[in-house]
Amino acid sequence: MDEPVRTSVVVYGEEYQLKGDLPEEVVEALAHHVDNRMRALAAKNPRVSPLRLAVVTAMNLTEEIFRLQAERDELVQTMQQKWRRRDAK
Repeated sequence: MDEPVRTSVVVYGEEYQLKGDLPEEVVEALAHHVDNRMRALAAKNPRVSPLRLAVVTAMNLTEEIFRLQAERDELVQTMQQKWRRRDAK
């Protein structure tokens, strides 16, 4: 079994030591994306606390995931219907 990958990242000025199965460059890219999203929110709302920024960022990212999952499910359903019609001919 492979050893967990340890990665040090900085998100919104805070350093985190993370351990997991993802390659270091993937973890760094994820952290960079979260950092960018938090900074974009902070630019629009400079008085908001870092904790609140983190929660709002998490909510925004979760909303995107839900929307993308719904779009994927709709696409899969459409493709399945097309295949069923094709097989029915």
